[in-house]
Amino acid sequence: MSVQTLTKFDLDAMFKPRSIALVGAARDLTKLSGRPLRFLKDYGYPGKIYPINPNCEEIAGFKCYPDLKSVPDDIDLAVVMLPAKAVPAAIKECAAKGVKAATVFTAGFAEVSAEGRRMQEEMRQAAIEGGVALSGPNCAGLVSVREKSMGTFNTAMDRGSLREGPISFVAQSGALGTYMFGAAQDAGVGFNYWVSTGNEAVLGLPEFVSYFIKQETTKGIIGYMEDARDGEAFKRCATEALVAGKPLIILKVGVSDSGAKAATSHTGALAGSDKVYDAVFEQYGVIRAHDVEQLFDFATICTAPHYPEGPNTAMMTISGGAGILMCDRCEQAGLKVATLKDETIEALRPVLPAFASLVNPVDVTAELVATPGLLKTPMEIVLADPNVDSLVIFLGLQLHTGTALARDIVEVASKTDKMVAVNWIAPPAEALGILRENHIPVFSDPGRGIRALGALAGYVRRRERFMARSAKAATEVGTDRQTQDEARAIIQTIRREELAFQKMSEAEGKAILSLYGIPSPKRTLATSATQAVKAAGDLGFPVVMKISSPGIPHKTEAGGVRLGIADAQQVSRAYDEIIANAKSYNPKAKLDGVLVEQMITGGVQVMVGFKQDARFGPAVTFGMGGIYVELMGDVSLRVLPFDEEEALDMMQGTKVYRLLTGFRGDRPRDIGALAKVIVAVGRLAQDFKDELVEVDINPVLVLPEGKGVVAVDSLMVLESATTKMVRKFASKVRKELGAQRVILFGSHVTGDNSKSSDFDFIIVSEKFQGKHLSERPSDTYPLWEEAAGTKVKCYTPDEFATELKQDGFVQSAVREGIEL
Repeated sequence: MSVQTLTKFDLDAMFKPRSIALVGAARDLTKLSGRPLRFLKDYGYPGKIYPINPNCEEIAGFKCYPDLKSVPDDIDLAVVMLPAKAVPAAIKECAAKGVKAATVFTAGFAEVSAEGRRMQEEMRQAAIEGGVALSGPNCAGLVSVREKSMGTFNTAMDRGSLREGPISFVAQSGALGTYMFGAAQDAGVGFNYWVSTGNEAVLGLPEFVSYFIKQETTKGIIGYMEDARDGEAFKRCATEALVAGKPLIILKVGVSDSGAKAATSHTGALAGSDKVYDAVFEQYGVIRAHDVEQLFDFATICTAPHYPEGPNTAMMTISGGAGILMCDRCEQAGLKVATLKDETIEALRPVLPAFASLVNPVDVTAELVATPGLLKTPMEIVLADPNVDSLVIFLGLQLHTGTALARDIVEVASKTDKMVAVNWIAPPAEALGILRENHIPVFSDPGRGIRALGALAGYVRRRERFMARSAKAATEVGTDRQTQDEARAIIQTIRREELAFQKMSEAEGKAILSLYGIPSPKRTLATSATQAVKAAGDLGFPVVMKISSPGIPHKTEAGGVRLGIADAQQVSRAYDEIIANAKSYNPKAKLDGVLVEQMITGGVQVMVGFKQDARFGPAVTFGMGGIYVELMGDVSLRVLPFDEEEALDMMQGTKVYRLLTGFRGDRPRDIGALAKVIVAVGRLAQDFKDELVEVDINPVLVLPEGKGVVAVDSLMVLESATTKMVRKFASKVRKELGAQRVILFGSHVTGDNSKSSDFDFIIVSEKFQGKHLSERPSDTYPLWEEAAGTKVKCYTPDEFATELKQDGFVQSAVREGIEL
């Protein structure tokens, strides 16, 4: 499977430069702008070095040049360390000189001000037009360990030595990335390349990952990620890594759902931004680390010469307690404690002490302290067992015998194609060095190696499934033009006014679902009790009755649902009660009437829906249905494209799947039909990604096998041109004011222009604190002008918390509004 490369730039010039220009080099090699030259000298960079400083004739023995054009030779990489205002001109000079790549340390661009954004855009355009591969600005540079190229001020370089290895590292943080670089070295992780991405004006994390994948000397890539700024590019680089068999391990921070969320549906509440990242990582085989320790552990195990072919894990230990702990961790990590064959147990009996445990985990006992050679033969016997995919060994201390033990482990591991890992508490330095030099993963406590092995086994499993599906070619996402046109026609008739968000009625939503092959009960919209009675008689009792109103998305909460209505008298009474409850719940909601529907029974309730994610597009959600869906939180997500096999994987990742497969003697449900519905919802999401904000089909009743599924209720939320303006506006607010919260409410949400306050947005920002307090806008701000003069209320976080307690209007905005 071939994947198109993500960048047209020559990144060899950046990471394997034959010549480096240090633009703005300082005479003092302890300063930030002097450190790159010191590192290049100290680490023995073999290429040419050209300091650029018009005020110096030489620096540290190197001839200094007043500008780039004065350098007589070609330049591969420019390290730019100038004040922010001088950087755009420097990049233009790079382009004119033919410099192929540049990294810009300087801060003060898009991260600080409008003028900074202007300068960054000028720099970006100059780099793109001039063919300069640009890293940064506002970054800590890059390191090529093998090539001894140090285009960085990374303080980890002060140690004077680097551990070389097969891992490359991409960090979306400068300072933290440098500290992690140093800590990884201490943890035994050897690096191929390291890069800090900064503001990612031209090149970002996906482009660097893509480049590292193509390097034969890189076996795995780790990354510190704050945001996938280009979701499609990230999916492409993750696909490249999966196809190449080079694990991509990401520590993703920022797990709160601070992205755009229309809180009108279960889907919007459940498909938070971090859950979407989880889904993308799962689909594309990205191993997710949740802390720095995990990041390094997962990197360590990925350097092993052999990967596990399955989950069956054997353990060999010097401690019974450690064996129990490792068994516990196996289940948590998705591994299985291997059952050793009888022949294996019998082969172990004569080579281990009589009091040793011969079942998994194999306890070789403290006799190993006196007899270090005791480990070798049992290892060989256990690894020969066909029921075993991996072997994890636990040791502790062994100050006098550790070296011999390490050599035995290396020897046995070199003769097998199975994974061998070691958990060793307080190992002797020489033993630790022997294991690391021979790429035997070693961890400092009984659980860490198991956890890392589980992550790698999960990666192998996901890659095998991905490659098998790629070979068959996944189902295309999309629908025939006629279906799209018919659905679009329904949407156009629904639009009554240009609100920011507009909820369809249930009947309208189901009409669209039917076009996509998603069945729903027969129904009639009644606008009087008399019509309801007739409709029920035509459909046949029992029936269901529900309020139909785009202003009441959650009908049960409004008292707008009646089930199992058995006769005409009940229908008439139910109609009046439903209308009265709806008017009481939301007096301003437009009521279309009452839906009278067939009563469908005997199905397992699930929910299917989607939400448009700001980074990755439509995110399809599946999980337990009914009124407790948010309470249970039993959901699984996927981003497009995916096929029916992936839909089945979604189901298997939830607890409700057990109900679908015949829990406690119940009949199995029609999982095949449900998979088709999930894929159909994905097609709907793709076809109307610019118009449908989210869709919530809850419940979907899954009937017995062969009987299909029925969409009992649905909610669809439309996005208009107004909303697109609003989202663009909110994005600028976040960047320009550093807003913690941007809440849209009032007429844009409900269509109600009678609210007493006439504000359209609430902005909560730290920028309004202290000296900035007097500068904040009272009602309007120049930024708001492009939002058609919308009125804005601005708060500091403390003020907002106070107002939230006291001001009913603010409380209403938070409850009814949409956080952007």
